[in-house]
Amino acid sequence: MSALKLTLALAALIAAQAAYGDDTSVKSNSGLAADVIVNGQPISQNHVTLMSANFSPDKTLPGPEAKSAARSELITEELLAQQARKEGVDKQPEVADQIAFQERAILSRAYLEDYFAKNPITEESLRSAYEWNRANGKIVEYKVRQILVPTAEQANLVIEKLNKGEDFVALAKVYTQDPGGQTNGGDLGWFRPDIFVDHNFSDGVVALKKGEYNKTPLRTRFGWHVIKIDDGPRPVQNPLPYDALEDNVKQAIRQKTAQIRLENLTSRLSASAKVTGPGALASNAKSAR
Repeated sequence: MSALKLTLALAALIAAQAAYGDDTSVKSNSGLAADVIVNGQPISQNHVTLMSANFSPDKTLPGPEAKSAARSELITEELLAQQARKEGVDKQPEVADQIAFQERAILSRAYLEDYFAKNPITEESLRSAYEWNRANGKIVEYKVRQILVPTAEQANLVIEKLNKGEDFVALAKVYTQDPGGQTNGGDLGWFRPDIFVDHNFSDGVVALKKGEYNKTPLRTRFGWHVIKIDDGPRPVQNPLPYDALEDNVKQAIRQKTAQIRLENLTSRLSASAKVTGPGALASNAKSAR
């Protein structure tokens, strides 16, 4: 799984950490108790709650009727699963492959949850880093334009046109998928890298000088970007202290910090990994774009 996809999966976890506080090291095991037992095999309360969502209007907190329907469904599934094991269906290659696919996804997410529980992003650490930058005049802004497209190929096409001298504003009006960008030539106004949620975009902005645009497509969770610096950097005048920032801004800082930490983690793991097979070369080539 790519770091980009893991970052998306992690967003909900980081949001939950912010909502419930920084101490995520204590996990409740109350839902692991058996709710029903089928031929000696327990079905946990957690499973009933998860299945109940399929029977709850608007995925709200399940009531007695939803839980009853969930139990019935789970009992049927368990009986079928037990029979499948008896007959060796779980050993069939295509079935075993599907089980491995689900197991990989569950374990990767569980590891991330455990990692961030042991290495939490605390409110104090975020406040300290922000306030240091504020006190030392490190909070700056850039006047930025962007062209947002869904593929690297389209981004390369835009870059080729820019290299030939075509106008950025005119190209934005034709190609950008950013809401409002086609009417204002991709103008994002004055942009603060320190409080933007995706560090890849922020790093791309900081790497450019006034009048420059990126010569290779820039990928973020939002798509592929071609960005141009119209002005800046300039110091932000009287930036708000951390505690005065809006909650969504604090959340963006938290997610950005998590993204950087996650990418550092996966980079360390990748550095010592041996990846082979027919798809390895193609995967490396795609990741490098």
